[in-house]
Amino acid sequence: MIINILQYIQTGKYGILNEKGEMIIENIYTDIIIPNPTKAVFICKKENGKKEILNSEGQKIFEEYENVEPIETNGTMGHLPYEKSVLKYEKEGKFGLIDFEGKEITKPIYEELSSVKYKEGEILAKKNGKCGVISHKGKELISFEYEDIEADRYYNGSYEKSGYIVKTEDDEGFKYGYIDYKWKKILKPEYSEITRIQEIEGDDIYLVVAKNGQAGLIKNKNEEIDFAYQSISYDKNTNLLVVKRSEKYGVLTLTGDTIVQTGYKDIKINGTYICAKGYEEDTYFNTKGEKVETGYTGMKEAGNVYITTNENNLYGLADKAGKAIVENTYLYIDYAFDNYFVAYKTGEGLGVIDENGNKMVDFEYDVLSKIGEKKLLKAVTMGRDGDVTIIYSKDLKRLATLKDMKIGIHEDYIEAYNKEQEILIDNNGEAKTAKDIFPDNKLFAIAKANKWGFENKNGEIVVDTKYDTVTEFNRYGFAGIKEGDKWGIVNSEGNIILEPTFKIGTGGTKPEFLGKYYKTYKENGEIYYTNEINTDEYYEDNL
Repeated sequence: MIINILQYIQTGKYGILNEKGEMIIENIYTDIIIPNPTKAVFICKKENGKKEILNSEGQKIFEEYENVEPIETNGTMGHLPYEKSVLKYEKEGKFGLIDFEGKEITKPIYEELSSVKYKEGEILAKKNGKCGVISHKGKELISFEYEDIEADRYYNGSYEKSGYIVKTEDDEGFKYGYIDYKWKKILKPEYSEITRIQEIEGDDIYLVVAKNGQAGLIKNKNEEIDFAYQSISYDKNTNLLVVKRSEKYGVLTLTGDTIVQTGYKDIKINGTYICAKGYEEDTYFNTKGEKVETGYTGMKEAGNVYITTNENNLYGLADKAGKAIVENTYLYIDYAFDNYFVAYKTGEGLGVIDENGNKMVDFEYDVLSKIGEKKLLKAVTMGRDGDVTIIYSKDLKRLATLKDMKIGIHEDYIEAYNKEQEILIDNNGEAKTAKDIFPDNKLFAIAKANKWGFENKNGEIVVDTKYDTVTEFNRYGFAGIKEGDKWGIVNSEGNIILEPTFKIGTGGTKPEFLGKYYKTYKENGEIYYTNEINTDEYYEDNL
C-alpha cells in the first residue's frame, strides 16, 4: 500500500489518494504530513492550527497523545525528511516517543526531541538542559552531558559508521570532544575545534583538532602530528596533508613525516605532483618529496590516467607516473566512463578518445555528454531545421538517432523520443521494446503517421492513434495522452478517464499520473498529486 498526497489547488486543501487514484481522505486540510509512506499514519492540519492523526479509513488515531508530530531528519539518504520508525508527542511541555502503531516507547521526559543529523534512527534528546542521544527504541546511546551533539558526516555507503562531535561549555567558551560510532568516548571535550577527515575510509578515525589556536592530527586516540600548525587539510589523491605554519605551507604524511618543508607561499597538489609556490619561482615535487620537472599546471585523476592541463590551458592525458600519453593539444577533455573521454578539437567539434588517444567517435558534435549516471552518451548536432541527437552505447555503438530528441531517465532504462518515435534503452545499452521493459503492462504506446495511441500484447489497437504523444503505463496502471499542450489520462483498460486538460510544466520530460491527477513535488522533495489545470508557463517543447 502506497499512499499519496493530493492537493486541490482550487481550494488549497489536501487529502489522501490510494494507488487506484481514489480519494480515501477528503481534501479539507491545509497540510498533510506522511512521515512514512509505507504506514497509513497521516498528520492532518486544519485551518485553526489543530491536528488530526488519521489512518487509511479516515479514523482518528493516537487520540490518547497530545501534539503528535514527525521528527524531521537532515542529511540522510531517504527521500522523505522524517524519521520513519517513530513519532514524538507532548505532555505538559515535555516530549516522548511512540511508534507507528501508537505504542509508547518513552515517557514524556525530554525537553526537546530532534534527529541526529546524518544518523537516521537516532534521536537527539535534551534532558535537564543537556543533550544526549537515544535510539528509536528509547535506549540511551550517549549520556546527557553535552550542549550539542552532531555526526561527523563520515560516509561509506551509509552514515552508520559516522561518529559524533560533542560540545560542552565552560568559562573559556565551547569545547569539543569525540565519540565513535559504537558510542565509545575517544576524546574528552577539551578542544576548540574537531573535524574528521571523511575521505579516509576504514576503521581508523583521523581527526584534525585545534587546541590553544594550533591544529594537530589525532588518529583514534593517538596524536600523530603535534599542535604546531595554523591549519591542516587533506588531499585524497595523494593521501597527504597540506599544513600551514607562520603563514607558510608544507606537506606531511599522515604519520607526520615531512614531504615538503614548510616554507612556501602556497601548495597546490595536481594529481601525482605537488606544486610548491615560492616567492620567486615554483618547485614541483612528487609524492615522495623528490623534485621533478613537469610542464603541467594541473592533473586530475580520471579512470586509469590523469587529465592534464598546461600553461596554455590545453588538455591532454598522462599515466600515473605523469608521463604524457596524449599531448596537450585539446581545448577540452572530460572523463566519460571506462577508458573513454569526451574531447574537443579546435575547429572540428566534440568527439570521443580512449585513454591512449585513439579516436573512437568523430569530432563533429556540438554537444557530447553522459546521460545521467548511465554508461551512455548523447551526441547532438545543432541545425536550423532542428537538432539531431545520437545515443551511443558503452562500447560506442549507435543505439538511436532522432531529430529533436527528448530523453527521460529512469532507474532501469532511458526513453528517447520525439513526435514520431520512441526508443527504450536498458542499462546494458540494448534497445528494447516496451513489452520487454514493462512485461506486466496490458497496453503499450504505438505511433502511426506521427500520431500516438496504445496497442495490446497481440498488437491490436485499443486506444486510437490520434494523440500528439503519450506516456507508457506506470506501475499504478495509468498513462498520459496529449493533444496540443494539454495532457489527459487513460487507464490500463484503455478507458479515457480524463480528456486532455492539464498544462504541465515538466521541462521536457513526460509527466506521471495517478487516477485523474498528476505527480509533482513539494519544496522539501515530498511527492504529491494535483488536478491543477496550469502549474506554470513552462510547458514541454512541442511534444
